[in-house]
Amino acid sequence: SGFFKGTSADQDRRFSDKELKLLKSMKFPPEFDKKVDMRKVNLTVIRPWIAKKVVELVGFEDEVVVEYAMGLLEDKQEPTPDPKKMQINLTGFLTKDTPAFMTALWNLLLEAQSDMTGVPRTFVEEKKEELRRARERDGRAIDERDRRARLDEIRDEDRGERGGRGGRVRGRGRGRGRGRGGFEDDRGSRPRDSGWGSR
Repeated sequence: SGFFKGTSADQDRRFSDKELKLLKSMKFPPEFDKKVDMRKVNLTVIRPWIAKKVVELVGFEDEVVVEYAMGLLEDKQEPTPDPKKMQINLTGFLTKDTPAFMTALWNLLLEAQSDMTGVPRTFVEEKKEELRRARERDGRAIDERDRRARLDEIRDEDRGERGGRGGRVRGRGRGRGRGRGGFEDDRGSRPRDSGWGSR
């Protein structure tokens, strides 16, 4: 049967002939000569990459393209898909960006099948780098928090010292002022000697 349900044998044959002509006329990267056994690939990590890449290429989320690409990879009858045929089939959706998409995808699949976890090494390295950057951000945030806390402590200590010195100076000044003031008030409160004139 063909790639699309409902196609007749004649339609399928014509499509195959066209496909063969395209395969002969197109140039493909050397990576496409290496086979990938999809049974060794963890496709759950590949789907998000395909979805993200499609958005980068076409400018919006296109679930149809994602599902179609995943369908080509998940075909149980063909556990070793042909990347050249995949590129031809996806060209109708991704047009001029299809070769770049397929080259990147195939390299990831080759990495994935060579790892016992089925995850591309590139993804593992990207995750490590992401965690490293997160730790650096956390470290910088902690350092900045400690620095600000120390500055606050220094400011508080400085204000406390200035306040203590200022309080003592003002206290002495008020004491002298009250002393003089009290003396003057005391004199002013006594009956004024009117001198000889009052006698």
